[in-house]
Amino acid sequence: MRQSGDFDTDDCGSSRPARRTRLSIGAALAPVLAALPAVAAAQATPQIPTREEIQRPTLPPAAPPPERVVAADDSIERAPCPLANPEFANVRITLRGVEFSSVEGIDPAMLDASWRDRVGQELPIAVVCDIRDRAATVLRAKGYLAAVRVPPQRIEDGIVHLDILAARLTRVEVRGDAGTNEGLLQRYLSRLDDAPVFNINDAERYLLLARDIPGMDARLTLRPGTNPGEVVGEVVVTRIPMIFDANIQNFGSHDVGRWGGIARARFTGLTGMGDMTTASFYTTADTDEQQVLQLAHEFRVGGEGLRLGGSYTYAWTRPDLTGLPIRSNTQVVSLFASYPVVLTQAHQLTVGGGLDLIDQDIALSGVKLNRDRLRVVNLRADAGWIDAASIAGRGGYSPAEPRWSLATSFEARKGLSALGASDDCGPSGLACFAPGRVPLSRLEGQPDAFLLRANITAEWRPVRDVTLSAALREQWASDPLLSYEEFSGGNFTVGRGYDPGTVIGDSGVAVALEARYGSLIPANRDSFAIQPFAFLDAAAVRNKDSTFAGLNPQRLYSAGGGIRIAWGNAARLDVTLAAPLTRRDLLARRPDPRLLVTLTTQFGVRAR
Repeated sequence: MRQSGDFDTDDCGSSRPARRTRLSIGAALAPVLAALPAVAAAQATPQIPTREEIQRPTLPPAAPPPERVVAADDSIERAPCPLANPEFANVRITLRGVEFSSVEGIDPAMLDASWRDRVGQELPIAVVCDIRDRAATVLRAKGYLAAVRVPPQRIEDGIVHLDILAARLTRVEVRGDAGTNEGLLQRYLSRLDDAPVFNINDAERYLLLARDIPGMDARLTLRPGTNPGEVVGEVVVTRIPMIFDANIQNFGSHDVGRWGGIARARFTGLTGMGDMTTASFYTTADTDEQQVLQLAHEFRVGGEGLRLGGSYTYAWTRPDLTGLPIRSNTQVVSLFASYPVVLTQAHQLTVGGGLDLIDQDIALSGVKLNRDRLRVVNLRADAGWIDAASIAGRGGYSPAEPRWSLATSFEARKGLSALGASDDCGPSGLACFAPGRVPLSRLEGQPDAFLLRANITAEWRPVRDVTLSAALREQWASDPLLSYEEFSGGNFTVGRGYDPGTVIGDSGVAVALEARYGSLIPANRDSFAIQPFAFLDAAAVRNKDSTFAGLNPQRLYSAGGGIRIAWGNAARLDVTLAAPLTRRDLLARRPDPRLLVTLTTQFGVRAR
């Protein structure tokens, strides 16, 4: 989460962005402004706060993600080969095929690639060891904890016989206090020992599900069992029932308040359903300008990772506009469900959906100017990929800082004409000014509009200490949208150096490019990690309403650099000098550079 400070001076020339004035607000203000001083009437009325100013972006982690839980080495395994000894140098065979011993749960056909290319060739007898090693490698790549052995045999017909020795997990032992979530943990772990052979890939899913239980960390180690081929799994559990974090930043606009801070408390395992309850509060430095309260709860159902949850957000804003006592209130109720279709260390795919109920109101001196009621259903898919070699720790890379990674998110949203949703203003917009009706935030806005959103983030490290990243955001809308659903550019999204919502529209695309040097992972809890970076941001939006005819597209560009500092797993400081490169049409001049600052700290209370 990028945050900010500023160099700009607040003189009467005003270098701050004049955020988009709404036609419906202007019409509704006409009788009110007539009674106000001329200087007040000359000011542009700001839009309702953007979605990102209300639903604050996720706090950046003060500590890096945990290391891998399991891994398989997919390099070719080489075991000693007595058949390569000099006394067998002149022994040759013509290979016709390979037969593997039958093992429940392992299909011998998956091993064909280890020998098919040798069929019909006259080869040294040592080729049997090569086939053995290649077959063992295939099994390991498929996740099986298995070995391949050459049994005593007489090869007369070109058919080689090999034995598969596969490990079976006989039981799982839990070490540590799982708290109230012990039942859920046992449901996940029970999947590890109900298979005829142990497969790391299958175990990986359920271990990752266990680690996904809020406030819990689980690590599996294997040790030999009583009988040959048997292994016992030992899962070490640590639990953090309470987590607190805080963030201070100066990304805000002058009107709503540059500086703000958020404090958040998370409580895990209150019900034993893999649950987490969150309470957070955001306020600007001037507590009269903006506050955001959020309460959320989520929990797990079943033994495959189905997650359900909901949240309530209440935000109230009083922009600092001389002579214009504007007040806006926003309430958002969100319900969601998600399910991990694919869950490995190298690849994840989660699908889900939900319902958002959004109420936004804006008033001036008690006079209601705008009233939006949105009821939106959504479907989304999130996917991620990480370099598998980095997960195994090769080349000095790690899961937290892999050679490459890709994260994507796609969402479809559709407004409903039910559950108290607002009606549109009609073709002429006059319906919103009927007696007793409060206008929408946009006269041409459609509460039942359909839109698509996409987010793609890619990182590549050509060498260990250099990171190149690109983050793409895009939105397409079928019709003009109401304020909350719009796509915006500025500090909280893409466009560092510009106030939030400097450009805002129905559809848009934005890209943030970064080059970084060094690692942001401290060597230990008491050490520091420093990472300088440079960036280039670009955003463009389009509006479908007639008010902006001839003004599309609206663009912004900014560039700069900064430094990120991490202290152990306790705190992180981001300092960015961002220089806007373009002057928006509604700005008197190009904004001055801003110094953006973010400080994040967190700590957890471990279970005793």
